[in-house]
Amino acid sequence: MKRILGTALMIVGLLAPGTVMAHDAKLHKGKATAGEIVSVADDRFEMKTGAGTTVVSFSSKTKFEHGKQKVDKTHLTNGAKVNVIGTKLPSGEIVAREVLLGGAAETTDHSNMKDMKGMKDMKQADKAKTEHKQH
Repeated sequence: MKRILGTALMIVGLLAPGTVMAHDAKLHKGKATAGEIVSVADDRFEMKTGAGTTVVSFSSKTKFEHGKQKVDKTHLTNGAKVNVIGTKLPSGEIVAREVLLGGAAETTDHSNMKDMKGMKDMKQADKAKTEHKQH
C-alpha cells in the first residue's frame, strides 16, 4: 500500500509543475477565441478558427503574451497558434484586448510523462479499498 501511495505522490509531483507553468487563456478575463494566424498586417491579422477565417484588429493598447512573457506584435507570424480575448463586432471582426501566442497545442508538453501503468494499478487498489470498507 505504501508503494502505491508513493507512486501516486511521485506522479502528482511530476505532473503538477507542468500544469502550473502552462499559460492558460482561462486565467484572463473574457472568453478566448482560438485559431491559427494565416496573414498579418500592421494593425490586424487573420486567423483560421473552427468557424472559418476571422479578422482580428489590435491597437497600441492590446497586450501580447507568449507563455508568461510579454511580447509585441512583431511576434505574430503565419502559422502561429493564438488565443484572442476581445470584443466581437457584429461584422464578425474581433477587436483584441489580449493576444496569447502559443495556443493550447503549443503550450501543453507531455514529453516528460512516463508509463502510466501504475495509474491503473492505483485505481484498482482504491476500488478494492473502498469495497473492503463497505463490508
